Amino acid sequence: MTKWSTGYQLLKTSISLVFMLFYKRIKSTGKENIPVGKPIIFAANHQNALMDPLGIIFTNPYQTMFLTRADVFNNPILLKIFTYFKMLPVYRIRDGADSLKNNERIFNKSAEILEANMSVALFPEATHTDQRRLRPLKKAVPKIAFLAEDKNNFELDLQIVPVGIYYENYVNSNSDLLINYGKPINIRKYKEVYNENNQKGYNAFKGELEDCIKPLIIHIKDEEKIELYEGLRLLYRSSMLDNLKLKHGDLKNNFTADQNTIEKIYQHFLLEENNIEQIDQDYKQLRSISKKLGVGENNHNFPRLSQILINSIGFMIGLPLFIFGLINNYLYYKVLLKLLTKIKDPQFYTSIKFVVALLIAPILYLLHSLILFAITGSGMWAIIYFLSLLFTAYFSNKYRYAFRTFRENYRIWKYSSSKNKDFITYKELQNKLLQKIDKMM
Repeated sequence: MTKWSTGYQLLKTSISLVFMLFYKRIKSTGKENIPVGKPIIFAANHQNALMDPLGIIFTNPYQTMFLTRADVFNNPILLKIFTYFKMLPVYRIRDGADSLKNNERIFNKSAEILEANMSVALFPEATHTDQRRLRPLKKAVPKIAFLAEDKNNFELDLQIVPVGIYYENYVNSNSDLLINYGKPINIRKYKEVYNENNQKGYNAFKGELEDCIKPLIIHIKDEEKIELYEGLRLLYRSSMLDNLKLKHGDLKNNFTADQNTIEKIYQHFLLEENNIEQIDQDYKQLRSISKKLGVGENNHNFPRLSQILINSIGFMIGLPLFIFGLINNYLYYKVLLKLLTKIKDPQFYTSIKFVVALLIAPILYLLHSLILFAITGSGMWAIIYFLSLLFTAYFSNKYRYAFRTFRENYRIWKYSSSKNKDFITYKELQNKLLQKIDKMM
């Protein structure tokens, strides 16, 4: 783990292609903040199980060693795989009080990796969450950082790079992923306070790290009304982009607009005379009606008939390919659904989908192609069929998500054309909420 691995790099490059296709858009910002030729700890918020480390691995040039929750190492086969992928277990109190003593060995190994001018990454929250906020940070990052520097008389020049991870949607593929790299922190400034009292050094550094991660993520401070803030940021996004004079459709601009919306709404409701319950009630009513109509509560579209007709023709043309992909991926979907029903934590859904797409689906496609070869005796047709399975699987997935959007837009066109009473109420509530947020701004 302390040396550059050609095999790991080849594997990283090949898996990154699948990862890039898995998401609709992937963007990383602040990569100029990643130091060159120095030991680095990447400290990121934790949102989405396996996809978080992959997001960091595939958006920075280093062969990064990850500290990962210890329970995934219980299987001996997985232990070998994860070790090859430069992953080490980190133990938590839920793994048993006795297991915590193993962390000393892991932290020392991490220090060795940093001394070799390599990089280490971990999630200082120590657990993932489906809420867009930073949870209190644990001690792992400061322990490793100060251990490595202390062993080297604070001359290692270790750089801690804060990382913010943002998903437009946690569960679905074909979503947007943004990785923000912040400016590095050097812990030399905490040398004296650390030497005076280790715990004070940990806490002082941890406070700065927390302050550096928060601007890189969507951090909703009001825990009780997270769902409300989630909805309002999306509802007001287009207006905020206009307010900030930012280009629509850009992933980073969307993120910036959402941050501004959430902060301004939060500051507005800090004042006691501003009652959040009324706007919460309006938003819940909007959600209820939008669910009844089968449209998103933040949909501002008014599609024209010509647009509906053109899209309909496009979907009709693509339908045979979609059906071909659907039929040939039946086993793939059955395996996926079987796995997902066993997972209680939705934050693992995307990870399971990715692993199935990466490992299980190609094996099933190969079996299909071998069966065709056995029937026809034609290797060329077997290869063509195999490649067609890869293409139509990707196409069918994109088709499915695009059709969802089309179906929603069709419903809006139908409701607006027929002057549906529920839809009129839906638009009135949208406008009412937008006007209220406008006043807050």
